Amino acid sequence: MGVEMAVLSGENVELPFHRRLEGRFDGMIRLADLTVLGEAVARHDGWYVLEPREPFPEQPIDGTAASAHLQDLVAEILREERGVWTTMVYVQSFEDPRIIKVFHPRRAGCGCGGGGGILPWKVFTRFKPEPVPAWESTICATPSGERTASWFKKLF
Repeated sequence: MGVEMAVLSGENVELPFHRRLEGRFDGMIRLADLTVLGEAVARHDGWYVLEPREPFPEQPIDGTAASAHLQDLVAEILREERGVWTTMVYVQSFEDPRIIKVFHPRRAGCGCGGGGGILPWKVFTRFKPEPVPAWESTICATPSGERTASWFKKLF
């Protein structure tokens, strides 16, 4: 049913899928960390790869396929950023990844700029996905083909 029991202040609390997406996530900045994350993904089967506002897949994929897909997304991010590191991949637990959010550099601007919510490009999850209310109401305009420097590059 997409919920798992968690202990908060000594009480069992059920966490629905959309609440899990709101939890704490750590950014993967170094490419070495992304390599280790890809290896961890490959060790676990049962990954759903989601795209906001698209129908959720009915069946999960195996860890090898999920890891290859994640590495393809990272390669595209690095091409877009023209760099050797990234701040577009977030995982809730580096040691035991169960949810990974991947953001596309060209779609990430409005969240930081106060222009509305920001949706992930892809979400990898080992939890059975359920509807995410925030994905229904969040609007994030995407630049129409124009290439601009990332906010970090603009600082320097």
